[in-house]
Amino acid sequence: MKAIKRLTTFLFAFAMVLVLIPITNVQAAITDNKIISETEVTAKQAEEWAESKGATDAFIGLAQLYWKYAPEHGDVNPAIAYIQAAKETGYGNFGGVLNASYNNPCGMKTIVGGGDSDPNAHQKFNSWDEGVQAHLDHLALYAGATGYPRTNTYDPRHFVTVKGKAVTVNALGGKWAPSLTYGEEINKSYNDLLIASGIVSTTKTETNDSKVADNTDKTSESTNSSTNTTKNTGSTSTTVKIQENTTAPTGVQVTEPIKITTDNSNTISSSIGWKLEGGTWYYYKSDGSKATGWIKPDSNWYYLYSDGAMAKGWLKDSGNWYYLKSSGVMQTGWLKDSGKWYYVEGNGHMVTGFKLIDGSKYFLDASGAMRTSWFEISGQWYFFNSGGNMLTGWIKPNGSWYYLHTNGVMAKGLLNADGNTYYLRNDGSMATGWISDGGNTYYFNPISGSMAKDTVINGWKIDANGIRGDKIAGSTSGKTIVIDPGHNFGGDDGAYATNNGITYVERDLNMQVAVKLKSKLEAQGYKVIMTRNASDRETASVTESLTNRVNIANNAGAALFISLHHNSATAAASGVEVYYSSRAQDEEFGSSYSDSKLSTSMNIASSIASSLTNSSGASNRGAKDGNLFVCRNTIMPAVLIECGFITNPDEAQKCANSNYQDLEADAIANAIAAAI
Repeated sequence: MKAIKRLTTFLFAFAMVLVLIPITNVQAAITDNKIISETEVTAKQAEEWAESKGATDAFIGLAQLYWKYAPEHGDVNPAIAYIQAAKETGYGNFGGVLNASYNNPCGMKTIVGGGDSDPNAHQKFNSWDEGVQAHLDHLALYAGATGYPRTNTYDPRHFVTVKGKAVTVNALGGKWAPSLTYGEEINKSYNDLLIASGIVSTTKTETNDSKVADNTDKTSESTNSSTNTTKNTGSTSTTVKIQENTTAPTGVQVTEPIKITTDNSNTISSSIGWKLEGGTWYYYKSDGSKATGWIKPDSNWYYLYSDGAMAKGWLKDSGNWYYLKSSGVMQTGWLKDSGKWYYVEGNGHMVTGFKLIDGSKYFLDASGAMRTSWFEISGQWYFFNSGGNMLTGWIKPNGSWYYLHTNGVMAKGLLNADGNTYYLRNDGSMATGWISDGGNTYYFNPISGSMAKDTVINGWKIDANGIRGDKIAGSTSGKTIVIDPGHNFGGDDGAYATNNGITYVERDLNMQVAVKLKSKLEAQGYKVIMTRNASDRETASVTESLTNRVNIANNAGAALFISLHHNSATAAASGVEVYYSSRAQDEEFGSSYSDSKLSTSMNIASSIASSLTNSSGASNRGAKDGNLFVCRNTIMPAVLIECGFITNPDEAQKCANSNYQDLEADAIANAIAAAI
């Protein structure tokens, strides 16, 4: 969820969005609807619609709950909420990190939040009744319902900062979810429900040049029996954004389709033929002897072992794998065994590798099993949907956008597509915010991901090629930033970790990054105050030390407080996380609470986390509400950065590297410059 900024910052940001919107080239596909509105659709009609989409029985039953609770939860349109739940849960089939046991119909996260792929970051409700009410309350808050935020709600993220941020469904795009077309997709499904219910006869207004490509097959996959050889292409919850030709790196390719052979001739005939003996089938020749090996008595191939027994299931012969149905007939085409799909050619041979089948590209691994999701082939990454089809273009399988070239290879680095420029990290995910590459610094729109060109971003001149130039004089207005190198040399000592004979000291690493960050910010025109200096040897207790740091910031009239730390946990833990606090100050500091401070802190925390991980390649553990002393008690926006885990040998080595620290300082300074 996107927090609001101070009014002046908001107005500036809004103006910048207006400048950048034409770059995204996204057009609304249908008429918008208000979230708080009436609907002619009944719960029964919604159930019938959901059933026609392959919904689970549990999800179909949720319609009654949405229509029951909507009037007392902000008068949210129950049909819109139900359709959003269908989108978020795959009509109750889920398929992501959640399942039905969460009783969570809208993918709602806990109050702390976390990554989209982290199941622990998502709220578990005690019942569907609770989950539906929480969903309705969250929508009502977004829509600015009267009486909201409310005090009694199951919604764990009932933050006043989101009130009124999405009065209409289209406005949910980029707020409830990163995709700009998120709300449009819900509106389109709502219109589909209206049509199915006989309320309208045609779609309201649908453009011919919608940029959202839907590769989803709406049919559900049926279970293969021993006689069913047709493979459904399957459906996928992966969101497909845009497909565009662009220069692609070399990857494994396939152009020749699998050949289908037809042979109706028989290889054997007998006056005796098949006999069932002791539960096993045998084929007797006319002279009374048992046939062995491959036979074709009736235009189907069978295999008989050396004792004459008919084979069933998987068989390896002369280095090739075959599959014999329960009837003994040799399988051809697609088959499903033990939950996995395989493909056998017309000659019965099981195939492996990249294959072009029925006009689509698939990859079958060394065991013959069809791969889905991400898969690395010869050093390049590809994505295959739940039906096994290789995808191309923009996809969003786990909350992040990725681009697959026309040959299926995952893109990295700067990318030109659909008339815009984007930046893909080394893991393929689309980056936003300030990015440094090849000695230049660029800015990528936080919502669309497209590169900003020929404009000004937070006081920085951006040229026609997207390259950041000089800072406009006076843009920082001499603002004061307080940098807090966490911990001291005694009572508030930090973490230690010894890896490969080297001891890493958090206190010292914090200072090293702080000194570099101070230099970067001063070069941008900020006034910087340090809560401790490199020569200090303070040994105050934890409470005294933290109180001193807060007082330094509060007395300085600072625009931002930023505390630098390094994490410790297990050797496997890794990544960057940035904390803010949603709590009021402690009584001794005045007990005050500020929506403005919270929203700005949340925004800066998220921006720093993205900027750091974009630049360093570290894992983004996200912005989190940590209720930490220094973040809680400062009067200005405040964040605490955990730069990495010194208990992780690889990450500790990076965090102690001066060049890596310089990269971190650049990333943090860029995020601050973009917000303060």
